[in-house]
Amino acid sequence: MFRKKSIPDVSLEGKSAHKLANFGSISSFFKNNSSTSNTESEPRTSIPDECVSFDADVVKPSTTKAVRLIQEVQKLDDRTIKPFVDYNESLLFYPILSKIDEMQDNVACLDDLVSDGILEKKVYEKLIVCPVHPETFSSSMRLYCPKCRSMNVEKLNLFEHKKCGFITESTNFDFSDQDNSHCPSCNKPIKNFEKEVRVPAMWYQCNDCNEKFDNAVIKLHCRKYEHDFDTNSGQFITTFSYKLKNSEISINSDTNQIKDELLKLLQGFNFDAKLNTSIKGKSGNIHEIPIYAKSKITGESILIFIRNQPSGVDQSDMNSILVPKLDIDPTNTLLVTVSGVNDGIENLATHYGIHLISEPDFSQILSRVEEFVSEWYSKNGGKK
Repeated sequence: MFRKKSIPDVSLEGKSAHKLANFGSISSFFKNNSSTSNTESEPRTSIPDECVSFDADVVKPSTTKAVRLIQEVQKLDDRTIKPFVDYNESLLFYPILSKIDEMQDNVACLDDLVSDGILEKKVYEKLIVCPVHPETFSSSMRLYCPKCRSMNVEKLNLFEHKKCGFITESTNFDFSDQDNSHCPSCNKPIKNFEKEVRVPAMWYQCNDCNEKFDNAVIKLHCRKYEHDFDTNSGQFITTFSYKLKNSEISINSDTNQIKDELLKLLQGFNFDAKLNTSIKGKSGNIHEIPIYAKSKITGESILIFIRNQPSGVDQSDMNSILVPKLDIDPTNTLLVTVSGVNDGIENLATHYGIHLISEPDFSQILSRVEEFVSEWYSKNGGKK
């Protein structure tokens, strides 16, 4: 799935050749899970073997670095990966990559997620660099006197107190200084500089030759190699940010993993289990069920629904489960979630005979589902 990236201008997009380990077929893994409302009804996408691991006795969830990365992005307030620029060392990197044990300059892995529709790439900043030494990021602006070329240049303002009309240069009195908040003419307090003081003029003065001028000579300075260059001759380095297109992607990827693991668990108890299957209810309506299983021994059935969203399981989630549950009328119905459960949901689930399992991680959910199915299975005289 990884492709070689072209490098437009000198944007450092492909500076690193590193790739995310175990990325596998992450494209298909995520593309079929971009919807947060119809995840269960979509055709099942098989998960690469490296994404799920099983011990002999315990089913354990395992995630790829890509999933871990997206989970880290979801913790950010704006769901955006931003670059960090080290101007002294002229390095561009993304600190968040260290959280998944990747090189921080591995831009290629982020670009691959852009290609797969997971992240959205945007211009973050344009760095202007020396045309002779474009590999050096550290540049600063310098102001020169147009007469003597001295850098000992100072900016001056002309201030006017609107209430009394007093006018003075900023070198004599600075109205914006909180320690001198009274007009020296009328002695009235200056409470709001922007509203009470007007700036009718601004100019520069050279402290070496005392020349006053409207426009200083502006040059950019290559700090590493100690030389100036004209602003028009500077080159640009483009830095990019990466925003998560769908904040529910990692939730849906985890949901797909738990589905496969629950499927294997049910099959181990002699159930004919299916994922994302269509079941006809007593009313004749067709319902899309995330996990439907029927015992090969007793013919009893079970529906398993998975709900995960940052806002927690709410009334609308329960309503979407109650309709197929009541119409299909299975022997047992399970609702599993790693999200929080809003007030009143537990009572509602109990009232309608829905077994609610809410745990902070999927390994605990798997254990509890196994306990539930094992107890049910043993009551019916089954042998694993």
